[in-house]
Amino acid sequence: MSFHKLGFGEDEVLNCLDEDNVIGCGSSGKVYKVVLRNGESVAVKKIWGGVRVESESGDIEKNQFQDNAFDAEVETLGKIRHKNIVKLWCCCTTRDCKLLVYEYMPNGSLGDMLHSSKGGLLDWPTRYKIALDAAEGLSYLHHDCVPPIVHRDVKSNNILLDEEFGARVADFGVAKVVESNGKGTKSMSVIAGSCGYIAPG
Repeated sequence: MSFHKLGFGEDEVLNCLDEDNVIGCGSSGKVYKVVLRNGESVAVKKIWGGVRVESESGDIEKNQFQDNAFDAEVETLGKIRHKNIVKLWCCCTTRDCKLLVYEYMPNGSLGDMLHSSKGGLLDWPTRYKIALDAAEGLSYLHHDCVPPIVHRDVKSNNILLDEEFGARVADFGVAKVVESNGKGTKSMSVIAGSCGYIAPG
């Protein structure tokens, strides 16, 4: 396994989590662009903690889901390295939130690119390259990882683009390791993913 030497501390990251730096938002938290003192940019996903909803059981379920998503992301990205998988530099936790620090992808997500005025930048050779990069990332997860890893939420918003429109598969919050039970692959009965992208069945 390769390691990335970190040139920043937790306080430096926390001090940059300003609303002006938000570059994405989802059901579990926000993503910020953080420019460090050394000039390097990173993406920081802040997963909310202590989320309150009306019912006591709802509190437990939502917080448990967020904890599971955080754990799945750290466990999965912490042990794999591939040019088409987004790199997780580190993670940290506080009483109020959990943070995941990734490499920064300056061209955002494929979903944002396709549904904005920037979509015209994607000529057919670039689209082909993005599709091939994403496929190579998924192929690595399915065929080169032991045991295999299933992403379970592949969609355009989870394909991130670097400065040259190279693609990285991201967001492993619902990913699962597929372990053998001695009689073949263990099935996953719990439905996961985003509506509109889940395979019928």
